[in-house]
Order: sequence, then structure tokens, then C-alpha cells
Amino acid sequence: MRFEVPFVPEATYAALVAGQASALSAVYFRLGPETPDARLPGLADPSPLELAVGLAALPDIPRLGLLNAAFHAPDLLTGDGLRDLVMLLDGYLAAGAVTGIIYADQYLLQALSDASPEVAGALCAIPSINFRLDSLERASAIIEAAGSTRFRPPPSVILDRDSNRRPGHLAAITAGLHRQWPGMQVGVMANEGCLYACPYKTAHDAHIALSRLAACRVGPDINRDLGCLRRFAEDPGRMLASPFIRPEDVGQLEGVVDFVKICGRSRTARDLRTIVSAYLAGRYDGNLLWLLDTLEILSDRYACDNASLPEDFFARTADCSRQCRTCGYCRVLADQFVSLREPALPHYTPD
Repeated sequence: MRFEVPFVPEATYAALVAGQASALSAVYFRLGPETPDARLPGLADPSPLELAVGLAALPDIPRLGLLNAAFHAPDLLTGDGLRDLVMLLDGYLAAGAVTGIIYADQYLLQALSDASPEVAGALCAIPSINFRLDSLERASAIIEAAGSTRFRPPPSVILDRDSNRRPGHLAAITAGLHRQWPGMQVGVMANEGCLYACPYKTAHDAHIALSRLAACRVGPDINRDLGCLRRFAEDPGRMLASPFIRPEDVGQLEGVVDFVKICGRSRTARDLRTIVSAYLAGRYDGNLLWLLDTLEILSDRYACDNASLPEDFFARTADCSRQCRTCGYCRVLADQFVSLREPALPHYTPD
């Protein structure tokens, strides 16, 4: 299996990525601290210059810049913001540091295409996982929309995370996309631990997009107080019902999809080294919640020893009915393997 991984220009992590280039389908990265994407701003996001230098030094693998905010302010579609974004992409192209973008706003894709056909024609446009492509028909429609612009057609697409543990469903969509677009690479995202069919997702993506606007700042407390983190704490079985894929289970999708995306780019470089290394090795000994985006926030309160989960965990949860109230399997596992941690100060060691 090949992997799509985050990129940050930290020397040890960049060396890991470069050394594993043959196992990678692509790297992805935030274009800059002020560019809109589907994560809240970090405390120390690298500058475009730092990113461009680090990316240009990588072996010849696709390098994908993130423009995957759910929506954007009007001036980014028509005014100075659009001009600045085109200039930023042009600079990355001149440095040989970007081959495509990942987008979630078709308005922005069309605006960029109209503003600079030259820049658009040098880049592929890949739909974000947040398009929630859960059927062949939906995936085909979004891919065709991307191809209607001056951007190069998407060479890959990532299917909706809720399909992760439905191998037959994934295989059918993948086969259909391969027929329609020979050479298309189809992937899934492995380590996002959000609720299955998350009822908060549409509003959450909108809140993140709003946080990019000066008049609105949205922090994590809304999820703790009203959203998914509260649901997980009230019912820890939901943690294991989340459609993540453990490192040990990636092999279950060999021949079903073409690659697996690893998320966590807002984590530290040290964390990313551990996460990516675990998936490359197919094994992780530690707190499963720490490995997963979303659930990582709860890993200081709850622990689930990944190595202790049953070997047939994927098989038992694949193609399940998703009727958690009547099934109870994940709740039984949580009672056995998810524990509340005692408060403690973190232990710091040199990076």
C-alpha cells in the first residue's frame, strides 16, 4: 500500500519522508499561515519560503497545496485576495515546490482558473475528502466539475471516510472510477477518528472557514461543550465505532483502494514522525486515541491500548449495520479497553 502524508519542513521529519518516497503517493501541506484551509491556524505554521525550500528538496513525488476551506470571503474570489493567492501559487511553481492543489470550494477553483489560466494549467485540482464522495455518481460529478476548469484533471481522489470499513462498497466505487478515468488513483483517509456520519461536520467545516475571517474566531470548546467530543465522552463506544483504519488493518484494503492518506498535519513534527512511521510499519504500540485526529484531543483523559484490541477488530466492524443502539459490540470493547486516565503533568524530552 502507498501513502499520502503531510509535509512540514522539519529536518528529521523531511528526511523520513524523503527516505520513504517509494512508499508515498504524494505529500500535502498548507500553502502558508494565512491561506484558507480546513484546519484552524497553527501556533507556528512554516512560511511559504520554508515550505518551498523543503518541498523542492524532496524526490519526484506529487506535492499538493491545501486550499480546502469550505468557503471563502468574497474578496478571495474577486479582489486582491485572489491576486495574492495566484502570486503565491506562481511562486511555488517557480520553485518547483507544488504540482497540484486540494480544494473544497468550486467557486474558488473557477475563480483561480479565470484569474490565471497559466497557473491553473500547470496544476492539477484534486477534490477534498470534505466533498464526502460516497458513491460513484457523486465522485464522477465532482471530478467532471474539476475538469471543466483550466486546471489539469485530478489524478487522484479520496472517498468519504464513512466508507472506510466497507470494503465491498469501496471496491465497487474504485473499479468504476478506474473504468471511467484510467490511471485515476483512489484513496481513503486512515486516521481521522470523527463520529460515523458526523452530524456536526457541515457546521464544523463552516466554523473553521469562518475562523479565517477577522470578525469570527471559533475555538475547540464548541466541540467539547456541544459537539463530537461531548458525544465521545458520554459514550466511549463511539470512539471505536468511528471509521478509522489502524496501521495493523491497512492491509485489509490492499487491492481495494490504491493508497491511504494519513492526516495530522497540525500536529508537531515529532508527532508526525511517530504517526507516519506507525503506518509505514503497519503497527502501533500506544494509545490509539493519540494516533487519531479529533480523538487525539481526548487522549490525555482516555486511553485505549491499540495492541490489545482483538486481531479481528476490522473484520468484526467491517460492513456492520451501524445500528449501535442494538449491536453494542464497540460499547463492549470500550468497556474492556478504554480507560479514564489519571490527571498528570506531561513528560517532556528533547525533540
